[in-house]
Amino acid sequence: MRLHVNIFLWTLFATLVPVTALVLGVTAYSQQRFQEAMDREANANLNALVGEIDNRLRYEREVIRGMANSPAVQGMLQALQASSTGYRHPDLTALRIRVNAFLAGLQRTVPGLGSVRLMDAQGNSLVKVTLGRVTPPMYDSLGSVSYVEEELSDTDFLHALAKLPPGEISYLMLPNERWDMGAQRPLSMLYAVTPLTDIDRVVGYLAVNTFGEYIDRLLNLAPRIHGGTLLIAERDLGEDARDGLLLYDDLGGARYSDPSLPSSQAQDIDEGAFWEAVQRRSFGVYLTRDGRHRIYYQEYHPYTNTLSSWIVALRLPTDFVRAPYADIRSSLVIFALFALGLSLALAWLGARYFARPIVRLGNALKAYADGRRGFHLPLRSHTHELRLLENAFNYMADRLDQARAARERAEQQALQKAKMASIGEMAAGIGHEINNPLNNILSLTRLIERDLPAEARDARRDITDLREEALRVSRIVRGVMNFARQLPPAHEAFDAGAWLSAVIERLQGEAMDADIDLRLMLTPQGCIVEADPSQLEQVLVNLVRNALQASPAGQTVLVEGDCDAGQLTVSVLDRGHGIPPELISRVFDPFFTTKPVDKGTGLGLSVSLGIVQYHGGQLELGPRPDGAGTLARFTVPRRKSPPQLA
Repeated sequence: MRLHVNIFLWTLFATLVPVTALVLGVTAYSQQRFQEAMDREANANLNALVGEIDNRLRYEREVIRGMANSPAVQGMLQALQASSTGYRHPDLTALRIRVNAFLAGLQRTVPGLGSVRLMDAQGNSLVKVTLGRVTPPMYDSLGSVSYVEEELSDTDFLHALAKLPPGEISYLMLPNERWDMGAQRPLSMLYAVTPLTDIDRVVGYLAVNTFGEYIDRLLNLAPRIHGGTLLIAERDLGEDARDGLLLYDDLGGARYSDPSLPSSQAQDIDEGAFWEAVQRRSFGVYLTRDGRHRIYYQEYHPYTNTLSSWIVALRLPTDFVRAPYADIRSSLVIFALFALGLSLALAWLGARYFARPIVRLGNALKAYADGRRGFHLPLRSHTHELRLLENAFNYMADRLDQARAARERAEQQALQKAKMASIGEMAAGIGHEINNPLNNILSLTRLIERDLPAEARDARRDITDLREEALRVSRIVRGVMNFARQLPPAHEAFDAGAWLSAVIERLQGEAMDADIDLRLMLTPQGCIVEADPSQLEQVLVNLVRNALQASPAGQTVLVEGDCDAGQLTVSVLDRGHGIPPELISRVFDPFFTTKPVDKGTGLGLSVSLGIVQYHGGQLELGPRPDGAGTLARFTVPRRKSPPQLA
């Protein structure tokens, strides 16, 4: 009766778990092998696609080399050289007509050459043919040459042109004002630029952009295995505007030949996690966070002279691999649920005598750890071992409650002794030995002032100063006596919101006199606190007055009240100069103050700290989060708590 339920459950799971693990292991192994075959097929598909793209780009480079060496382009070299020096070649018009006819015919014969330019050594365009259309020279220069585009003044681009190796095809992006299409994003394809030389001297450049039209056709016709989708993104660590640019995307509709689409980035895929994986490894497989897709990708370098590359990726749904095993897992889940339900039904018979007492004991331990005191666990168990545990818990709770009560009394006594030890003797001596002489001094000042003649203004002013100094000493003595006579709080339940509103309302007069806007931001509604409202009011008044004195006229002092399930928090924020960091550790010392000699005794924060600690709370001062002013905050428990030492 004591352990048979436990033995039954262990026996049940000893048979159920191995069978379930075996079936799961077989299905997982089969699925893994199928996934490996899928991975090989997807990577082979990517390799074939990258090979076709590379063949197309290699073909385009051969066409550009032939174009640069053609007689029509070579015949323009002297005109380009003359244009670089600001002079117009006498046969420029005839040469333009000839080369325009050649380029337009070439574009009709070899589709895909979207834009062709002939630029002089200064980057100015003398010839431009776009999609078979010739651009006439419409822009006059400072010299005698007319250009087909506005004169270029981009020094960075000219420096980039000057660094290009002669006789080779290099890739770069022309300045924005030279883009051939009204694009809302950077062009997908870089310009292929070939320096044109005349007797080992660069006299101009041939710039060609294919717009990626044939790459789009190639990708549109490429097979999508198993319902996958293609995407190609540019990786360029030296150009933020192009790094992550989606050049082609089945899902988003991006195309090489259509830069008018809004800019889209690979960093947006799966909240940036995919692009982070690409940065770590230039090829591999990425599983999306929701587990619905696997993205196979590899890096391809389309340009010969740049570090930029393309990430060619194939996105496949994971359901294609999981679908064949769905029925097996469904059957397994049904079997497991049936076995679990049967075991639960049988285990319920033993739970009455075995499980419930353990749960009840666990809840009792948790409740005791959370602060519930003064209760005994009912002895309901019919099991001998559990009854021993219930008796042991009740014995432990009684002893801990007794020890806790004794510790609280000792802490209160130690706290009171520690506070009184520092100032008790001095307070008593000050109270009896100084108050009487001070009263006599104040009385004598009044008598002296009464007997002085009216014309003795200097003497009256001295008597007034003497009376003010005596009153200041009296205030110091009264503060010392109040500090020494700190009494334990008289706890009572009160509404924190109403209490805060009443205290701040009483302080509005002082705020108006100081030309300070005193505001209360109250979060709690119906927040009941067990504390001493009079003592807490003394703390709040002291903090608010300190804030009013520290804030310049015209500023705002904000008081915030916040209440949660366990404590009340009150914050006072001013716009003063703040407390220097080197003085933070001394602000709670008795008689320490940063105020002028006649503005404080240095006991307000010490008394406030004692009150808050007697309530079991904390008082802290520091800079505001924004750095402009001081934040003073105290927290006290909503329920009566033992004192807390700082």
